[in-house]
Amino acid sequence: MKYITLIIAFLALCPLASIAQSSGGTGRLYKPFKVDVSINLTFPTQAELTVGGGFFVEPRYGINDHLNVGLQLGSNILGEGESLFNHQEATYRAQAISNLSLTGEYLFGKENTRPFVGMMAGMYRRSDYEIVDSEDGTIFNQVGNEVNFGFAPRLGVVTGKFRMNVTYHITGKNISDFFSIGLGIQFGGGKIKDEPKKNYSTWE
Repeated sequence: MKYITLIIAFLALCPLASIAQSSGGTGRLYKPFKVDVSINLTFPTQAELTVGGGFFVEPRYGINDHLNVGLQLGSNILGEGESLFNHQEATYRAQAISNLSLTGEYLFGKENTRPFVGMMAGMYRRSDYEIVDSEDGTIFNQVGNEVNFGFAPRLGVVTGKFRMNVTYHITGKNISDFFSIGLGIQFGGGKIKDEPKKNYSTWE
């Protein structure tokens, strides 16, 4: 099952690779290795849950100045909310959702500020989830851990060391889909500085 998941994730990222291969230019302007650290604001698509937050760490490698591939480790909380469950007022407890995903993105242009589009594909895990009585705390429903394969299209902009992205996480059965707005810092990946060649000749 794990091998099948990795193959599906690879196929999901292949279109980005083909775009990069067709892009012009052979010189590299930016260093290939970089690591993103970001905080998220999360918006669940499930009406009973409310806005939450999270973070992720994503090491990436630039195949060229336009195509990056990487691995994201993320954790997000979808906030608890009030709703009806079996005609009774209930509190839907916050969900903790983590993900380990392969990532790929295509950056447009080579300027200091560049927009990008990308895709993530990997495993999403939701922790125990409860629905309780709003008055006395009695548990109406409790669901154990859930692990699914999911994917997430995203778009954003990088300017210098700062990155912002909007991502739609499609997480599979029994895990809430959600949008995330991420704001973070990129370590590494700066421009390559061309140092002038030194002339050691003693001839005038």
